Amino acid sequence: MSGNDIRGRTPLSLVGQDPDLLFYSRQAGERGGPVLVLGSANGRVAWFLAGHGFATVGVDASEVMIRSAEERRADEPTEVSDRVRFIASDVRALRLPERFPLVLAPQHAMGLMATRDDLEAFLATVCHHLSPGGTFIYDVLNPPREAILRDEEEPRAPLEPRRPVFALHLRERKPPGGQAPIRRLKLRHFAPEELEEALTGCGLTLRERFGRFDGKPFDLEDSRQIGVAGL
Repeated sequence: MSGNDIRGRTPLSLVGQDPDLLFYSRQAGERGGPVLVLGSANGRVAWFLAGHGFATVGVDASEVMIRSAEERRADEPTEVSDRVRFIASDVRALRLPERFPLVLAPQHAMGLMATRDDLEAFLATVCHHLSPGGTFIYDVLNPPREAILRDEEEPRAPLEPRRPVFALHLRERKPPGGQAPIRRLKLRHFAPEELEEALTGCGLTLRERFGRFDGKPFDLEDSRQIGVAGL
C-alpha cells in the first residue's frame, strides 16, 4: 500500500494529517509491511499505520504507554485492530522471531538511550529484526549548532548527552533481576557524526538524512535529524 496515488498525490484520507505520520506512511508504502515500531509510546504511529493497511508491531518499555495504546483498540474497526499488536518490552533486549522490511524509531525514541551501550543495544535490536535489504528510519533531536562548535573546542567522551530536553514520559522501576530501566525524564541530542558512527559500528549504512518530514535535505541548523539506514 502506498501513501500516494499513482500520480503522486496525497489521498484525501491523509490530507490534514501530521507531517511525521504522512512521512512514515509513505515509507511503509514504498517498503511494505509488516512494520516494527520501537519506542511506540501511546501507539500514535503504530495505529496510524494500521489504519492505512499495514500490519504493525509497537514496542515500548513503559507498561503505562502500552496500556494507553491498547485503550484505543475498543474504538477502532476490527480490521484495523487486527493489524496491530503492542508489546511491553525493553527495546534494548527485544528479540522477536519475526523479521521486518521496515523498522521505525519515531518521536525521538532513540533520545531515551542515555549511554553508548544503550544506543548500541538499541541498534543491535534494529539489526536483529530487519529483513535482508530492510530499512531503519529514525527521527531524533539535533543539537544546536553552538553546542557542536563548543564540543569541537572542548574534547569530551563520545556520545555524552548534550542539553537535556524534558519529556512527558514516566520513569520506570527496575524489574527484579532486570536491566536498569530506560530513563524517561529527558531526551538527549546526538550530533550527526555520532549517530553515523554508531550506525556504522552496528553494520548499518546511512542512506539519506532529512531535516524535515517534507523531505528537506538535512543541514546542521535543523532542529531534528531524520535518518534512513539499511544493512
